[in-house]
Amino acid sequence: MSAGSAEGARGTSIVSADRILGLLLIILAALVFWSAQSLIVPFAADPLGPKGFPYAVAVILAICGALILLERGPAFAWPERRAAPFLLVLAMVAYALLLETLGFILATTALALGVALLFGAGPWPALATGAVTGLALWALFDKLLDLPLPQGPIRGFLGA
Repeated sequence: MSAGSAEGARGTSIVSADRILGLLLIILAALVFWSAQSLIVPFAADPLGPKGFPYAVAVILAICGALILLERGPAFAWPERRAAPFLLVLAMVAYALLLETLGFILATTALALGVALLFGAGPWPALATGAVTGLALWALFDKLLDLPLPQGPIRGFLGA
C-alpha cells in the first residue's frame, strides 16, 4: 500500500488525508488568486501594485497542493524525537516574543539555529544555517523589498 492511497475492506480506494489536503490547498490558491484581483490602489509606486504578493502566495500554494497530490515516498512516520513538534511550536512562539527585543537578524538566526538542531544538524552546520538564513532574509526584506524590520541591539552595524 502506498502513501497516497489506502485500500478499503472491499478493495475500493479510499481518498487519503494527503489527497484532501492537496486539493484544499489548490482550492485555497484559486481563492487567493481570485481575491487578489479585487485589490486596487489608486496610486502605487511600483507597477505590480499590491497584487504581487497574493499572486506569489497563490502560486506557491498551488504548487504545494499539486506536489501533495502526487503519490510518492513512504507513508508519514512519527519523528524519532517525539518532542520535536512541540519544541518547534515553542521556538516559533519565542521568536514572535523576542523579535522586537533581539531584532530580525538575531531572532531569525536563533530560530533557524533551533530548527536545524531539532532536525538533527550538528552545532556548527546549524549555526551556519541560522546565520545565513537570518542575514539572507534580512537582505531580502530590508534591502531588496524595502520593508522596515526590527533592528534590535545590532542597529549600528546595519548602516541605519
